[in-house]
Amino acid sequence: MSTLPALPLDLDDLRLPIPVQPRPPRPRRVRGWFRRHGPDLAWLAPLLTLAGFVHAAGMTRSPAFTEAEGELMARVTDGADGDLAAAQLAAWTGPTGALDRATHVVGGGREALLVVLLLGVVLMWVLARRLGVARPAAAVAVVIYAVSPLALHLHRLVLAENVAVLWMLLAFVLATARRGRPVAFPAAGVAVVLAALTQATFVVVAPFVVWTMWQQVTRRRWRLALAGVAAAASAGAYGYLLASLGELGGAAPERWWTLDPVLVAIGPVAAGAALLFPPLRPAAAALITLALLIVVPGGPAPVVLPVAAVPLAALLVPATAHRLVVRLLAVRGRPEAMPLAIMSTTAAAALIVAVTATWPGELRPLLRDDPVAPVAQAERWLTANVPHDVRLVVDQTLRADLLRSGFAAAGLVPFTSFPASAGTGTGAGTERGPFVPRPPRWTHYDYVVSTAALRDDDAGRADVGSALAESTVVAVFGQGDGRVEIRAVHPLGREVAEAVAAGDRHTVRYATGQLLRNDALTFDAAARAVAAAGRVDPRLVIVLGKLSGTYELDVSLPALPGEDDGVRRRLVLAGLPTEDEAARLALWLLGQPAPFTPSQVDTDGTTVTVTYSLTAPRGLLPDPPHPEETP
Repeated sequence: MSTLPALPLDLDDLRLPIPVQPRPPRPRRVRGWFRRHGPDLAWLAPLLTLAGFVHAAGMTRSPAFTEAEGELMARVTDGADGDLAAAQLAAWTGPTGALDRATHVVGGGREALLVVLLLGVVLMWVLARRLGVARPAAAVAVVIYAVSPLALHLHRLVLAENVAVLWMLLAFVLATARRGRPVAFPAAGVAVVLAALTQATFVVVAPFVVWTMWQQVTRRRWRLALAGVAAAASAGAYGYLLASLGELGGAAPERWWTLDPVLVAIGPVAAGAALLFPPLRPAAAALITLALLIVVPGGPAPVVLPVAAVPLAALLVPATAHRLVVRLLAVRGRPEAMPLAIMSTTAAAALIVAVTATWPGELRPLLRDDPVAPVAQAERWLTANVPHDVRLVVDQTLRADLLRSGFAAAGLVPFTSFPASAGTGTGAGTERGPFVPRPPRWTHYDYVVSTAALRDDDAGRADVGSALAESTVVAVFGQGDGRVEIRAVHPLGREVAEAVAAGDRHTVRYATGQLLRNDALTFDAAARAVAAAGRVDPRLVIVLGKLSGTYELDVSLPALPGEDDGVRRRLVLAGLPTEDEAARLALWLLGQPAPFTPSQVDTDGTTVTVTYSLTAPRGLLPDPPHPEETP
C-alpha cells in the first residue's frame, strides 16, 4: 500500500512553485565608482580646503609683485596672440571678471593661480596614488606641495611656469595610467607639448614622462618605440637647454634656501633614495636633473627650475619614506631591522623638528605681511596728485594699475623698454633692430617711479640710471628695499634743480618769518619748524597773510602721505568761533582765483583743512630784500 499523497482530481488545485530566473543586477557605475574612490575623496576634500585657504590668505599682498608678473599680466590684458600662458590665464580672468574685482591687475592673475593650485593638488594626489603611495603619505605630499614656504611663495607668483607645472603633472598622471593606454599615452605627450609651449624650459621633463610610460608596458615593440621617443626628446630638450642656458635669469639658489631650507635639503636626498624603487625612478631622476641645473655654474638659476622641482620634491619625500617603511616592515624580526628602525625614527624626528622650527617663521610673512602696500599707496598718490597725461617711467605692475586709473598709455613707459647697456643684460629688449621704435631719452619724462624691480634691474640701462641720478624725491612710500619712490625728473640736472629749490626756500623762509611774528596766527611747534625751514608752499603763505587780517587762527602744516620731507601743501585752520564761520571760510577759499584755488577743502566742526595741488607757479612771492637793504 502506497504512502504517497493522492493527487488532486483537478490539476488546477496543484499549486507548485514555478522557478523564475533571477533578474541580473543593473550595473550601477556611479555607485561603484564612489565605492572605489570614496576613501580618496574623503582624504582629498579637507586637503583641498586647507590648500585653498592657505593659498588665498594674503595671496594678493605677499610676496611682493615682480616685474615678470607685470609683464605676463600686460600680455593677458592686451590679448597677446600666440602666447599660450597668457591665453590660459585670460580663460579665467575674462569670463569671471577677476581683474574687475581685484585691487591690482596682478592680484587678478593671482586669483587664477589659486585655481591652478587646486587643480594641481588633485593631480598630485592622483599621481601619488597611482605610484602606490599610501593615502597618509599622499596627504603629506599634498601638504608639502601646497603649504611649504617655498611652494607657497612660488605658487602665488603669476608666472607661466606655474601654469606649465599643471601640464607637467597631468603628463605624469596620464603616463601612469593602467587602463586605456592607447589614449592616455598620446594624451600625456600632448600634455608635455602644452607644458613646453606654455614655458619652453619644461621640455626638459619630456624624457622622464616617456620613461614613466616605458615602465607601464611590457611588450617589446612598445618599449622600443618609447625608447626612441625618449632618445629624441632627450636630444631636443637638452639641446634647447644648452643653447638657452645663458639667457635664463632669476633668483639665486641661496634665495630658495632662505625660504625653505628643509625642502631644499631633503628633496635631493629623497630623490637619491627614490632611485632604489623602480616606480619612483623617473620622477627622482627628473628632480636630480633639475637640481643639478639649478646649481650649475655660470649664472643664476632661472625661476622655472625651482617651480618645476617643487612638486617633484613634494611627491618624492613622503613616497620614499613610505617605501622605506614598507621595506623595513618586510625585514621585521631580522638582525638588521633594529638599526634601520633607529635610523628611520631619528631621521623622521629630525625632519619634524626642522619643519616645526622653520616653516612657521617663513609662512608668517606670506600670510600676514603686506609688501604690496607701498605700491598701492604710490598708485593712489599718483592718481590724486599727478595729471593723467604726464610722462612716467614705471615698472610693469604699476603700469597696469595706472592704465586702469585713467592714465594715458602713451605716457606710461616700462623701464624695460629702454635699451640695455652693451655687455649687460640678456632679456628681451637688449638687442634691438634698426626699425624697432625706442622710447625717447630720459629728459622727455616728468617722473620716474623707483620700485624694487627697477632698482634691482641689472641690465645697466643708461637712460633709467640717468633719470634716477638727475631726479629728486617727491614722495616715498614704505621702507627698505620694498620702498616706492616717486621722483621728479629734472632735464637740466639735479644740481640746477636743487639750486633753484634752495632759492625758493630762502624766499619762503623770509615770508614765513613775517607770519610767525603775526599775533593773529598761532603756529604749533611742528608748523613753526617747517615754516622756519622754508618748506611751505608759497600759496599757503599768501593765503595765511590774507586771513591774518580777518581771523585769529591756530595753524598746522601736516604732511601729506609720503611727503614727510617735502614742501607742505596742506593747511589746517582751527580756532574759528562757529561751524557757520568755518563753512564761510571754506567757501571763500574755494572761490579764490587760480593759482590760489585749492584742490580740496574739508570742514570738521570749526576746523578747515585745505589742500593744494602738487606744484605751485614760481614767482608768487617777492624776492627778499638784500642784506644791506635790511634796516
